[in-house]
Amino acid sequence: MTDDTTSTGNGAAERQRGIRMTVLAVVAMGIVLVAGFFYAATRARMMTAEELKSQGAYLYENPRTLPNFSLLDDRGEALTPTSMEGKWNLIFFGFTYCPDVCPTTLAQLKAFYQELEPAVQADTQIWLASVDPARDTPEQLHSYLDFFHPAFRGITGDFLEVHRFATSLNIPFTKVPGGGSNYQVEHSANIALVNPKGHSVGFFKAPLEISKLKRAFLSIREYN
Repeated sequence: MTDDTTSTGNGAAERQRGIRMTVLAVVAMGIVLVAGFFYAATRARMMTAEELKSQGAYLYENPRTLPNFSLLDDRGEALTPTSMEGKWNLIFFGFTYCPDVCPTTLAQLKAFYQELEPAVQADTQIWLASVDPARDTPEQLHSYLDFFHPAFRGITGDFLEVHRFATSLNIPFTKVPGGGSNYQVEHSANIALVNPKGHSVGFFKAPLEISKLKRAFLSIREYN
């Protein structure tokens, strides 16, 4: 009688363990499926060239190697093509004395940058390349950019070097004649895109829309 009772008890325990294992397996499978669904839902979708254009992003057929240049960043340190390597670079050409387009664009870039996940922020660098290097010293740029976001960096240097750099990125600019010390500079509000290999891959066309810029940027990062 005792042996039968013990046998029955052991059988019940085995069934309970089996049920628990089955439940744990189902739960684990559910977690994997949910995680997979979440990853698929949040992962940027590959966009076609036409879809990217509809989001304001224009990619070149082939990445373009940057020409050699010697500029300065907002800390007064040397800036060369290798300085662009290791991160995705969004480069806006403007100047600190710009009355409207520049502060508006930088405010949009700030909003865009703050919407990125921390891991994406970590390898994304936003630059203001000055089209007015005579007035935009490294100190001036640093103070100006700090107002928008401490992670933003500045580019300045010899006028011809900056102009050559801008031309290589397909974003020309020109100084407006006259105006004395209060002269203006005509420039595009397009945003150049340089990949972590230091190659120019395209640009985002103005006017910017933060949601479109984010969608296009994440797609480009994922598949380029």
